[in-house]
Amino acid sequence: MADNYIRRIIVKGPETEETIDLTEGTTTIGRQDGMDIRLNHPMVSRNHAQIECLAQECQITDLGSANGTSLNGKPLEANSPAPLASGAKIQIGPFELTFEQISIEPPRPEPAPSPPEPEPEPAPPPLEPVKPPTVPPTPPPEDGTQPFDFSEPPPGLSRTDTRYLQYLPGIYHTDFMARFLAIFESVLTPIEWNVENFDLYLDPKTAPPEFLPWLADWFSITFDPSWSVEQKRELLIEAHQIFARRGTAWALARVLEIYTGHQPEILDLEKDQDPFTFTVKLPVTEKEVDRQLIERIVDANKPAHTSYNLLFKQNRERSR
Repeated sequence: MADNYIRRIIVKGPETEETIDLTEGTTTIGRQDGMDIRLNHPMVSRNHAQIECLAQECQITDLGSANGTSLNGKPLEANSPAPLASGAKIQIGPFELTFEQISIEPPRPEPAPSPPEPEPEPAPPPLEPVKPPTVPPTPPPEDGTQPFDFSEPPPGLSRTDTRYLQYLPGIYHTDFMARFLAIFESVLTPIEWNVENFDLYLDPKTAPPEFLPWLADWFSITFDPSWSVEQKRELLIEAHQIFARRGTAWALARVLEIYTGHQPEILDLEKDQDPFTFTVKLPVTEKEVDRQLIERIVDANKPAHTSYNLLFKQNRERSR
């Protein structure tokens, strides 16, 4: 019997497919940095599970994760090790991990050479097999999108339900009922994902780009089409500070800095200035930015009773 093994984990998931070798000891699995097997997805907990390999076998333990771990379609009890057999399927969120264990046997002694056998009579030449006709591949859609493979379920789902079936009596634990419940799971599970991870939509750092205008409505902000996604995120992250100090030189300078990428200079205490007038100096040329948008930003963030002079780098003064 072999004393040594080659053990590895084959990871398949959203835009991911890799093979990871396992060594004796503990291999950690989770979403946070520093994990031996990092699965970056909201359904994966930061410290989700671990695989412990001993001399003769490996065991997997769910570490009390939020969405659980399944082994060969059966949910694992938290903090309870389960043995892994070669070919075992581990389901963590939308990722499927396949465990492989290959034994390494010592080399066998070479057999003694046998006496040469008489040469057989030459066989007739084999008939050439008939090649099937070549079917041209299906051309991709004209819009450039990849065609959906309906033969495979979406990531994170399976053809047979493994979660809803546990709430039914044993008489209903049939293959047909598992496939039937999988229809409902394919509809309801993505909705549950959105509800459980809705906090990501409320954070400007992680919200989808198309969700940012909805967050901007909280502050009555209407983004100009020229604003990039990064500029929108930065403005929303600091919006609570900017609007708390709206009408001040700091708030106006911060909004202009986010848009232009350069820190402006605002002069409102010069002796030769007219009353209720201030000067905005931008360290960029007028051609580098949209002047009308700059004026709209200043008008929206200055005190209503004031006027201003807008100066660009190497440009003449213009009063408002």
